[in-house]
Amino acid sequence: MNIVSSVVGLSIMGTAMPMVANMAIQPMMAQKRAENFGVAEASAVTYSAMNEGLPETTPVPDGCNLVELEESNAYSITCVHGDGKFRQSAMRSFRLAELAGGGTQFGPNQAYTPGVYCPLWDAWGVQSYNNAHNVQCIPVPYGPWAHTYDGEMLW
Repeated sequence: MNIVSSVVGLSIMGTAMPMVANMAIQPMMAQKRAENFGVAEASAVTYSAMNEGLPETTPVPDGCNLVELEESNAYSITCVHGDGKFRQSAMRSFRLAELAGGGTQFGPNQAYTPGVYCPLWDAWGVQSYNNAHNVQCIPVPYGPWAHTYDGEMLW
């Protein structure tokens, strides 16, 4: 009886062992996928945040692909990190500021007033500045984007 139970136990263990071994490494595999996704997402989020509201895009980082969305001055960036089954990707979208006449967020044929920049308290001119002064002020990237602005300071 001991031999039979030993043989049966060993055969069950032999068939179950690959599944047990696979279950044992799943947390490490999930951790590696999460790490790769974190790198891809950080690249996409950083790039889209740095380019939001700028007049033109900056150089695209390695492992990322930039696509313009239907000529709307909006872009989508997809960043990929990792290899094989650990490969992860993240996508983010952003819009550029259109500083010339033509399609703006105010209408298809409305142009900015030359030489009139939006003030600090109304960086896009949508709160009340444009209506109060009967102009279409040029948006100025204050705050996080201030280092990219090289125009006239209005405060």
